[in-house]
Amino acid sequence: MRYGAIAVVVLCVAFGAFSCKAKKEMSLQDYAVIELEVNLPNPELDKAKVEGVAQKYGYTYEQYKEMYDKVEKDPKLKEQLGELRMREQNKDKE
Repeated sequence: MRYGAIAVVVLCVAFGAFSCKAKKEMSLQDYAVIELEVNLPNPELDKAKVEGVAQKYGYTYEQYKEMYDKVEKDPKLKEQLGELRMREQNKDKE
């Protein structure tokens, strides 16, 4: 009986640990790929489209929107995003 109770507790803890999926942080590279596919000046213009594309890459609309706001406010991130795009264009030309 005691081993049964311990097994149930261990299973509950294991289930709880694995069912809580941790949010992954959106990288600038992932943001650039999603932004290219979305192709909108503001994600609020077509939330459904943005949400669909973000989910395709394993993110939520909220995560994309947060990264969009962060990039818009931070000139260094904008510069890094531009450099990423230039590298991608140069790779495509080769």
